[in-house]
Amino acid sequence: MNIQLGYLKNGNVAFLSDKPLAHAVKRIEYYKDQKLFMMVYDDPDHEGDLMHYELSDEAAHKVEHARNVMIYIDDAGNGQPMGYYTYLVQVGA
Repeated sequence: MNIQLGYLKNGNVAFLSDKPLAHAVKRIEYYKDQKLFMMVYDDPDHEGDLMHYELSDEAAHKVEHARNVMIYIDDAGNGQPMGYYTYLVQVGA
């Protein structure tokens, strides 16, 4: 699965996935001090997935000013694309 970060005209960010995710995403946490993301799923048995790449300073600035994130899945398992908004939680100073 490949997930890419994109930027929307309204100032929010988007995560673009080429494969279905394990579960619906309840929120995305952004850890400012490490410039890392954690996807938190709407499933109490799954803690979430830490995304293992650090953002550039320019990308981090855009994320820190965003309020929400759009999840876009190119193939949601049924041959149709799917997109929805979820919360972006900023963690840290």
